[in-house]
Amino acid sequence: MCGRAILVSSVEDIAEIFGLAPIPIGPPRFNVAPGQDVLAVRRASSSSAREPETRELAMLRWGLVPWSKDGKPKSKTIQARIETIARAPTYREAFRMRRCLVIVDGFYEWSGTGQHRHPHHVRLESKKPFAIGGIWDVFQADDGSLLESCAVVTTPAQGPIAALHDRMPLVLDDESRERWMTASPDEAQRMIATTDRLVVLPVSTWVNDVRNDDPRCLLSPEEGPKPAQTTLPFA
Repeated sequence: MCGRAILVSSVEDIAEIFGLAPIPIGPPRFNVAPGQDVLAVRRASSSSAREPETRELAMLRWGLVPWSKDGKPKSKTIQARIETIARAPTYREAFRMRRCLVIVDGFYEWSGTGQHRHPHHVRLESKKPFAIGGIWDVFQADDGSLLESCAVVTTPAQGPIAALHDRMPLVLDDESRERWMTASPDEAQRMIATTDRLVVLPVSTWVNDVRNDDPRCLLSPEEGPKPAQTTLPFA
C-alpha cells in the first residue's frame, strides 16, 4: 500500500496551498520510490514551546531511520500502521513528537497477486496535491552527519481503495491535516482516512520499474509501454 508516489505540482503552487515558504524540490516526479526524498510539512525547527507553532516545507528521505544506540542506522521502514504506532518502539516517539504531512499529487496501488498484479493511480478528483499523515525522525551518525527521514502512516482501506488492497495511506483533507499535526496522540490514533474525493485509475505496468520516472507512468494499460523488467513494491 502506497509503495510509490507522484509529485508533479510546482513548489510555488504547493507553498500557496499550505501557506508556507517554497523550497527547492527538484523536477516533477512520476515514480517516487522508498529511499528517495519526499516533500513534507513539519513543525519548523525554529519553533519553541514559548512561541506560536510555525510550519515549514522539508525534503525527507522516505524510509524512517530511528535512533540507534550503536551509532549505526537501523533498517528503514517506509510505512507505520496506525493501530500500533503509539506503542511500537520504532515509531512511538516520532508519533508523539514529530508528526508531519507527506505531500503528493497521487500514489500507486497494486491489485492482484504475484506476477498478476495491476498498478493503479490514486489521486484527487481535482488533481491538486494533498497530504498523507506521516512521522519523521532524525538520525545522527558517528561522524556527526544527520539524516532526516519519514514514514507514511497507513490505516485499514476504505472507499475505492478497499477493492485494491486491505491497507491505505492516511489521506487527510484540509481539516484533518491540521488535527493530525496538533491533536493528542490518542486523538491522532483514532483518525481515519478521507476517501470521498479520491479516484482510482488503472495505469500501465511501466510504473512497476523504479527506473521509469516520466509521464508514461500515468498512461492507461492500453497506451503505456511495457517495461523490460518489473520491480514491484511489496504486497
